[in-house]
Amino acid sequence: MAGSIMVRYAQKTYKQRRVDSAEKENSAVFKNLTHSVDIIPESISYMTFSTQNEAGKFAEAMMDKGYHIIEIKDDYRRT
Repeated sequence: MAGSIMVRYAQKTYKQRRVDSAEKENSAVFKNLTHSVDIIPESISYMTFSTQNEAGKFAEAMMDKGYHIIEIKDDYRRT
């Protein structure tokens, strides 16, 4: 089961990063809004991990760098 957990992520557009920073500054204004995330389609990448903990740490680090996490999927987990 090595590498069974996949994290798919993509880089946000410049415009989306500006919106994200505005949300952080004016959190009360944007608190209840829902919106889509603009990403750069060519930047979609994935990494595989052995444990959910490793995948979660990686996803958190990528979000801090301004990436959007598309999905975290465990290939061996049955739904």
